[in-house]
Amino acid sequence: MAECLENDLDVFLTDHGLTFTGLFDFLVEKNSQVIQMSEADYREYCDLYDEVFKESSSKKDKGNKLEDLMVLLFVKAFPRVFEVQRNCRTSSNEIDLMINWSQQANLSGISKEFADLGNTFLCECKNYEGKVGVTYIGKFSSLLSCSDTKLGIMVAWDGVTGNGWNAGNGLIKKIALAEKRYILVINKEDLGRIYQKKTNLFELLSQKYRSLKQDISYEKLIKKHELADAWIK
Repeated sequence: MAECLENDLDVFLTDHGLTFTGLFDFLVEKNSQVIQMSEADYREYCDLYDEVFKESSSKKDKGNKLEDLMVLLFVKAFPRVFEVQRNCRTSSNEIDLMINWSQQANLSGISKEFADLGNTFLCECKNYEGKVGVTYIGKFSSLLSCSDTKLGIMVAWDGVTGNGWNAGNGLIKKIALAEKRYILVINKEDLGRIYQKKTNLFELLSQKYRSLKQDISYEKLIKKHELADAWIK
């Protein structure tokens, strides 16, 4: 039955000069109801989100809830796009979530915007009191480097410290410039926008990736020197 529906969709798209990737991008951008979680999955997401706010919850319990929240988003918000492994151990580290693009996502071109970053990325969930600073960001960057991973998702409930080069956001930009490794931060406001159905996970990650790349783009600031052509000659 599912295969028949997929074949019918392929025929429909071809007949109308469309591609599945183009349709998917349109639905994501418009935050269409077509790609929203089922009502049951959405209610589970809301319950988990509310649990993190409870003062009675321990720090560890809140951290586990954040993990549950992200697993739900990656697995249920976009079925068959992501494959998630939880609490993966390496020789020296434990990774909260290891996430792969599915074969279907790669074949359909859904993952094209992140194509230069490999097939696997890591997600760490930290329920710190206050904003995450450079120490943990440095550790996460080291974990990405050791695992030869170019994309990392940091779920930090209160976000990371300010924009100065010596603060958390500044270090994230330095790492992106120097190592071409991109750390995308998701905070409680981002998760709240999903809670309110104002955005979705895929669009959130795409926006943050584009924003980080734009923030570190310096080519437009470099003006050609009037003697450059003379030197070349």
